[in-house]
Amino acid sequence: MPAQAQEKSIADTLVLTYEEGEGFFDNEEVLDITIKFDITRFMREKPDEYMDAVITFYHSPDDSVCYDIKLKSRGERRRELCALPPIRLSFKNTSTVYGDIDSITNIKMVTHCNSPSSYDEYLLKEYLLYKMYNLVTEYSFRVRLLRIKYIDTGARGKYYSRRGFMIEPMDLLEKRLGVFEIENVYLRYNNLVPDILDRMVVFQYMVGNTDWQVITYHNIKIVKPVDQLLGIPIPYDFDYSGFVNTTYAVPAPVFPIKNVKQRYFMGACRPDSTYEKIIGEFMDNKDKFFHIMDGCELLPEKSA
Repeated sequence: MPAQAQEKSIADTLVLTYEEGEGFFDNEEVLDITIKFDITRFMREKPDEYMDAVITFYHSPDDSVCYDIKLKSRGERRRELCALPPIRLSFKNTSTVYGDIDSITNIKMVTHCNSPSSYDEYLLKEYLLYKMYNLVTEYSFRVRLLRIKYIDTGARGKYYSRRGFMIEPMDLLEKRLGVFEIENVYLRYNNLVPDILDRMVVFQYMVGNTDWQVITYHNIKIVKPVDQLLGIPIPYDFDYSGFVNTTYAVPAPVFPIKNVKQRYFMGACRPDSTYEKIIGEFMDNKDKFFHIMDGCELLPEKSA
């Protein structure tokens, strides 16, 4: 569905319009940032220990604010595959214009991974899946699209610009939804809220993603309201989905599919009517899903 003329797409501006009191993940406009650190060492060592860095947020072309932060590499598989792996940012003891991220010690930033332009497309597609899942349920991670200028202090200030996005940290999600994270507890499907689990399962099937598992907490966070017995699953990391279709994505051998473009249903055994109802709701929201994809003008037309 085409966007209305007066609306801005999620990617047609690269300058933050900041409003006092606005949270970092409340604004959907693409944010220009600069990150200055020893990228040469980071790419060589992919360190588990934090490194010093300086991040700059551009509130307008003539207004920017710098912050001293720390960062380190993150991720298991992508740390092996990526020249520049995903990054974990720490704003500990840092006060920013966005009060909600002050002193947050764990903000995930997804990077372009490797040099070919196809990796920018993978990144944008994964970003879109987070935005699409936001439509499915409020129990989802918000994301913020970035245009990043990397300045390498280990190579005499050499720089380059690529896309990226930040993922809402668990601290903010817990506060926003009034929940707390469950960890290291053996859980099965019957320990989760059925309706939210089923919606997640249908979404994962729709986008061709089998790279998740409740029992092992693989690419799934489980949260729970204080007054509720059942947990709520929140998925993340969609780079192995058929929708993103990265060159490195392959299904696990346990599944009877040959590639990630083939779907495999991983849901609980329910009456047909249960899933038919959810699929019907997804179909009713088809235009909204397409609106998100069509709004990302940075994607090649054939991809969107």
